[in-house]
Amino acid sequence: MRILQISDLHGNFAAAERASGKAGEIGVDLILVVGDITHFGDAGIAGKILGKISESGVPILFVSGNCDSPSLLRWQPKGIDAENIHGRIVEIDGVRFFGVGGSVGRFGTPTELTEEEIERILKLFSGSGEDLVLVTHTPPHGLEVDFTGSKHIGSKAIRRFVEDVQPFLVSCGHVHEGRAVSRLGRSVIVNAGPARNGYCAVIDIGDEVRVTLSTLY
Repeated sequence: MRILQISDLHGNFAAAERASGKAGEIGVDLILVVGDITHFGDAGIAGKILGKISESGVPILFVSGNCDSPSLLRWQPKGIDAENIHGRIVEIDGVRFFGVGGSVGRFGTPTELTEEEIERILKLFSGSGEDLVLVTHTPPHGLEVDFTGSKHIGSKAIRRFVEDVQPFLVSCGHVHEGRAVSRLGRSVIVNAGPARNGYCAVIDIGDEVRVTLSTLY
């Protein structure tokens, strides 16, 4: 399975168009959109952006981010092949995808959750992480992927979940400066960087997980 991971579009339609083109050019099976689809926008704007990405003909799984309206946590778009997996598990070709939208912290943005709220969402998952991809806007705490350059702003609840369950892949975003691939036990953790600045990641899942931090150009 080949995945194109993007996050933090922040309403950039040009980046959405480039993501659609990139997906077609490199032949991916799935696009993961990992939050901050809009910049303080609603479902109408999110639908237009996801619709532009879906012109690739590639299915999309997504979660919303802290800069998206809280209504996007439960919103399911119509008429496009894009599915919201916040608090839900979707299985594709034997791989389970489980999502957590929003972010932890107090930044004055629309969709901010407490660690306790995130922990309650994570408890909806049970079982092994061997076939699990965790799709979470907020990175696990204390790694390169959540480091702003001065501090770590990821979720401690997500870190505990990753340490305990060991999903084989964690797709995250939120921290624009944290563009990196980290590891926590056997879990490969990918922050592709902000798509609004042209960043993405290409992930190949086979006998092992291979990650290329790439660009949309």
